[in-house]
Amino acid sequence: MRDLFFCPERWEPDAMVSTNIASRVRVKNFRGSVTDAWQLADWWYNWTSIISKIPIEKGWLESGEQYRFCFWLNGGENDRRDEVCSLEIFGDSWEDRLCFKLNREQTKPILEKNGWLLFAVPFTAPEASDALTFRFVAAGAVCTITGIPDLDMAACESLTPDPRSFDRPQRHNIVFPHGWPDEQPRRVVLKGRSGRALTLPRKAVAAAAAVGAAVLTAALVHAVRKKK
Repeated sequence: MRDLFFCPERWEPDAMVSTNIASRVRVKNFRGSVTDAWQLADWWYNWTSIISKIPIEKGWLESGEQYRFCFWLNGGENDRRDEVCSLEIFGDSWEDRLCFKLNREQTKPILEKNGWLLFAVPFTAPEASDALTFRFVAAGAVCTITGIPDLDMAACESLTPDPRSFDRPQRHNIVFPHGWPDEQPRRVVLKGRSGRALTLPRKAVAAAAAVGAAVLTAALVHAVRKKK
């Protein structure tokens, strides 16, 4: 299995995407050094894409052979959990593309270092006559992608990962089995002063709370009007 690397200078915005918000930037990488990178998307839903084509050449990139595509990624999601952050690889047919989702509960990174995620995405090269197209797609959250320093994957893979943080929902399967904490129970147990317990669906409790708030608001308005 051979490694292919993300090289910022070989990428460009996808001309087919009219909402592109993509730019070449200089950022601090996982070790604090300033490096070239691409920054994609925004906190709204402007669909953004950058592409690069690698020629099919004997002994370098061939259809049917196995490779790893290596890069560092920072961001790519937000708290709404509806963001898009993915890598597509395809040959002559976009319909037959490989798609690797880089956000929660999907493609797991090798490690995390100083907020950056190291990826080495394994794939079998699709059929292509002239070149393979690599395409990053993002929407709903900003993501930044940069390359591997000196194209040395061994040095990156030998890094000591950041300690696990349990203070917030994590990306992928780094901490939580599903990439984020399990959903809250759908039923709530209410206990009265007598000690008796009543189990209600969470939606019913929420609805009752909303009705109670409305009643309280109406009562306050009525009391203010009486004082006048």
